[in-house]
Amino acid sequence: MRYVQSSVTAETWEPFVVGDRSIGEVHYIREQASDAGRTLVVALWRSSPQTFEYVFEDDETLHLIEGKVQVTYDDGESVTIEPGDIVSFRKGAATTWTVLENSKKLFVVAG
Repeated sequence: MRYVQSSVTAETWEPFVVGDRSIGEVHYIREQASDAGRTLVVALWRSSPQTFEYVFEDDETLHLIEGKVQVTYDDGESVTIEPGDIVSFRKGAATTWTVLENSKKLFVVAG
């Protein structure tokens, strides 16, 4: 397949499970890189208000489509993300996410 097409109004979602906890829902657009041994994930994620810990396993860049999220690093530094914001996180970053409003993001994981 040469391309995959989706929409921010996707209708098919599945639980997004990290460890043993579901932290929202995900709609995968692409789940593997063209080159073996590399990581590439492109997906939509949505969540209702909640708080959870999250360690980035690879570099991740996101575009918040709707809602409001606060991401706090273990050292206390935080960033508040609002619709239209694009934020990039480095592999290994240990964070706590506080989803303040129903939220949806497009994210790309690469490694």
